[in-house]
Amino acid sequence: MNNKRLRKVNNHTISGSIRTSIWKLAIPMMGGAILHDLFSLADMFFVGRLGHEAVAALTISGFIISVIMMAIIGIATGTTALIAHFTGKKDYDSADLVLFQTVVVSVVGSIIMVFIGLFSTEFLLKLFGATAEIIPAAAEYLKIGFIWSIFIFLFIGFNQALRGSGDVDVPLKVLILANVINIIIDPMFIFGFGIIPSMGVAGSAIATVLSRGIGVVILFMHFMFGHSSLHFHKKVFKINFTIIGRMIKIGFFASFEVLLRQISILLLARIVASFGAVSLAAFGIAMRLRLSIIMLGMGMADTASVLIGQNMGAGNAERATKLGMKILKYFELMIIPVAIVFFVFSQAIITIFNNHPEVVRTGSMFLRLVAVTLPFLAVALILGRGVTGAGDTIAPAVMTGISQLGLRVPVAYVMSIVFGFGIIGVWLGINASDILQGLAMLWYFKKGYWQKRYHKHRVILEQGGFAGI
Repeated sequence: MNNKRLRKVNNHTISGSIRTSIWKLAIPMMGGAILHDLFSLADMFFVGRLGHEAVAALTISGFIISVIMMAIIGIATGTTALIAHFTGKKDYDSADLVLFQTVVVSVVGSIIMVFIGLFSTEFLLKLFGATAEIIPAAAEYLKIGFIWSIFIFLFIGFNQALRGSGDVDVPLKVLILANVINIIIDPMFIFGFGIIPSMGVAGSAIATVLSRGIGVVILFMHFMFGHSSLHFHKKVFKINFTIIGRMIKIGFFASFEVLLRQISILLLARIVASFGAVSLAAFGIAMRLRLSIIMLGMGMADTASVLIGQNMGAGNAERATKLGMKILKYFELMIIPVAIVFFVFSQAIITIFNNHPEVVRTGSMFLRLVAVTLPFLAVALILGRGVTGAGDTIAPAVMTGISQLGLRVPVAYVMSIVFGFGIIGVWLGINASDILQGLAMLWYFKKGYWQKRYHKHRVILEQGGFAGI
């Protein structure tokens, strides 16, 4: 635990070619975002072989975990912002101390998850409309995910800490390894292999926990002994409530935005569940594919956040604005061909995950509707995440609340239940909210209101109170 060992220092450019600045960060970040999502896609692929009821169980339990664990987003956002701030000031001891507070907060969060996993899984499933035939499998999946959630907290927290310090290579390598392990052992635990019994849906949860756990161990050893940009050493093994308070303040609205988004999805799932397990399975597959596009965009969006934040810090607001719009342009050029593929080959894509005729028919209809609004989704994602780099986490949360809870859910209910459009009415609500949120965020970004919040963000990061660091 020698804090004098060589530290890896990452230098970030805030000048020169805009294209070079973007792609230097975007390529590994997009790779990391896709690999994060590959855990869930692998689960969906293998569980899909168990039938549509197993897919429905995975769908509803996955939605619940996303809501309950939205605190991870807050921890990650606060960690990234504070470590980036201290690394930029070359105050590496403080950056190391932030890293340890991430561990502290993760442990506390995971303890809460353990109690939920032990006593509340079936209650939550019934609350959100899970039918009797899928509750047993979904409950097993949830219990495993909750009880071993410490690995998910730390896996994401450690990866985001490294990105905040400017190191995007190590997280990518660890994600590659963890995904390879997950893909290898996923079918072993789901279907059985040798002395490993067949565990069904629960097996996918075990595989995910094990693969992420291995990633956590590797990253921990990297911080302890490796040539890392962040170090664990004896001076940082202390709880600092001031830093924890800063993490919570910075990450609160980011978490709140995720909470609003996931609540809207759960309410939609509640409506979909009323149409039966087949509709829920189709909805789950289409939402997973939509989320895959979001995860791809998160790599570009995180790039926007980092570059906008750095350039605002350098006093170059004009360059920050250009970077945001240029990144959006690049992502639109990527997403439009994907939208065309989704629309043209929707049935073939759904069949990859489940071949039940009604699941394929309903899912392909959903996927075509996804394709229509992907460009609007891209605007909200890139620019919304981008302004968080300037410290504005309030506007994205407000827009999410208005568009998704204020518009999406009511429209979905009215169209599907009141007007009798059935399951298609749910996706019409999603499309309406995506269009509204995309247009609103584009207007907000071009007006430059987010730049006014930047100075308040700097006050939060630089005001006194970090005594003892």
